[in-house]
Amino acid sequence: MKLKTLIRAGKFVGIALTGLVVVSCKKDNPKPEPEPEPVVTERTEAQLIKDDIYKYYKLYSLWETSIPDYKADPSKFTDQYSSADAVLAALKRLTPAHAAYSGGVFDRFSYIVGLDGYNTATAATGRLKMDTNDGYGIYVQLGTDDGKKAFPIIYFVEGGSPAQKAGFKRSDFITAVNGDADYSVAVTCTDAGCTINDASARDKMMNKLNAALDAPTLTLQVKHQDGSTFSTLMSYANGYTINPIYKDTIYESTGNNVGYLALSSFEQIEDPAASGSSSEGIANKSAIDAVFTKFQDKQIKSLIVDLRYNGGGYVDASAYIADKIGGATTKGKLMLTYEVNNYIKSTPSINNMFQDTKFEGKSNLSLNKVYFLVSESTASAAEMLINVLKPYMQVQIIASGTRTYGKPVGFFEQVVQNKVSFWPVSFLLKNSAGFSDYWDGLVPDKRNIEDYVFADVGNKKETMLATALNDAAPGITTKASINAVSRKGYRTLKGGEVNIRPDRGMIKKR
Repeated sequence: MKLKTLIRAGKFVGIALTGLVVVSCKKDNPKPEPEPEPVVTERTEAQLIKDDIYKYYKLYSLWETSIPDYKADPSKFTDQYSSADAVLAALKRLTPAHAAYSGGVFDRFSYIVGLDGYNTATAATGRLKMDTNDGYGIYVQLGTDDGKKAFPIIYFVEGGSPAQKAGFKRSDFITAVNGDADYSVAVTCTDAGCTINDASARDKMMNKLNAALDAPTLTLQVKHQDGSTFSTLMSYANGYTINPIYKDTIYESTGNNVGYLALSSFEQIEDPAASGSSSEGIANKSAIDAVFTKFQDKQIKSLIVDLRYNGGGYVDASAYIADKIGGATTKGKLMLTYEVNNYIKSTPSINNMFQDTKFEGKSNLSLNKVYFLVSESTASAAEMLINVLKPYMQVQIIASGTRTYGKPVGFFEQVVQNKVSFWPVSFLLKNSAGFSDYWDGLVPDKRNIEDYVFADVGNKKETMLATALNDAAPGITTKASINAVSRKGYRTLKGGEVNIRPDRGMIKKR
């Protein structure tokens, strides 16, 4: 769907005025002076951007009825504010308050970013990217294996990234960067946890690492968990294609095989036969199909879906994977409904995107149970995947914290004056039972399970995975293995995150 840019009021429409003709006997009665022409004040680019932010929000926001109507003259609203950011902040403050948010309102999600360096009054950034990403694709925090020194440890590697292609993996300790081996800080550990002895030393090290992760090239040396070291040179990638499936495997157990699927985000999926399909979209669909074919061939009875680093993505991709997981159990049943405002409902070209979605039975799986590994960063399309399956299947949520992020809404992009990418929240997602009230996150069945970053993805000794496996097929891993992991001297440190995973958002495929 292509949404047309709003037409701005810049030209005056002539209005014919009919007056009374007055006959006077006085010859010296002067003719009335003509009314002065109105002065047309051209709006500046910055003002027009603010005006469009208001217009798009008024038209598409899920909370449109909370916004006063200034469509005829947005300047009456927008001229009160000094920047596009300030206009959007004011609009969001007009949405209803939500009790679960500390003094906040429902709309904590709508946002704008400047394009090509344009400054919206805060630091300009690139447009939110789906399907591609920039950088090296590694995400790190601080951890210690001896209780004395903490090093940066890789907790996630993006599929398709330079780091993934080079061979780096979760659980690698970073011991040197560009030949500089000064990448450790002293810590003190007790049974209650570990603290950093010198906060300024930590900040210095993290600043160095962040700068290195932004540089054109990067030589990274790591120590694997087996004690061996590995070092290689990488080049910064602008727009590498994301492989959202960063791990899949099958744990075999007599009569009860368990599948494992780790998804970093929900990237666009497209049918090769569809006109205009992208190579990335076709590849993503093929990869998903191939994984589920393996699951079917091995007749898995349970599935573990790792969403702990998944910040969302395309609704269509999430629905496709939900259909694969539901298989024979959910075929023909209602999956998803949308709530939108009255303007969208009355505009067929837009409203057509938001029709009810049904399960089609895209696999022949008939699963006993589905496990979801989540964190407080698990958001939007990832939460939607869990929510639409819960009415029909046995679902267990295993969380590293106490809840998921809490984002039952989505948006689609409006490009303003070719300067600003604007994402106003435009729709609410509901499962077949009508449930969407997880604004403060989905509640897990098992909470505060350690995200044990000292084991690679898919390793049965990784605590969250072991928790799911122990329930799904106790013969594959044992409770003793989970306890053994917890007795190790390996600790992560709170406040030690570097380049935290971005929210991928939730974007309706257009």
